[in-house]
Amino acid sequence: MADKLYLRPLKLKDIDLVMTWVNDPKVIKNLQHFNKKFTRKEEQAFIRKSLKSKNDFIFSIFRKSDNGYIGQGAINQIIWENKLGRLSLIIKKEHWGKGYAQQAIPLILRFAFNQLKLHKVWLMVYATNKKAKHIYMKFGFKKEALLKEEYFWRGHYHDIIRVGILKAAR
Repeated sequence: MADKLYLRPLKLKDIDLVMTWVNDPKVIKNLQHFNKKFTRKEEQAFIRKSLKSKNDFIFSIFRKSDNGYIGQGAINQIIWENKLGRLSLIIKKEHWGKGYAQQAIPLILRFAFNQLKLHKVWLMVYATNKKAKHIYMKFGFKKEALLKEEYFWRGHYHDIIRVGILKAAR
């Protein structure tokens, strides 16, 4: 399948795009530290900090056909000595169910393994998020650990699964 999406490195001017989802409870429900409303000023500070980081590579994701904004993807928390980084992906709610995650994941992995020369990419997923687990396994991620009651979110502890993929497995 030809890529219908492209990644562009995050820019400060993307603030308006990010603000379209950053406070949407349905979109951020799987992100542990999103437990408050973010102001535009706070989000701008986060973007500025991210742009300076040598361990975080964040992308805005767009459709090739019309440059429509889909969401954000990243390889972050890179530990260069171990050549590993954490994948994150946010798809705006109105684009759910359209296969965009399945198009974005290979683009992000290609960047991680070919450009950054990482050995391993990992991520955390709620144990109850069957759809996300299915998609990640489809791309070759393997379950590495079940972390019991790892995240506290909205008054409850949640089990988290850590999954990873090695460059050699691709």
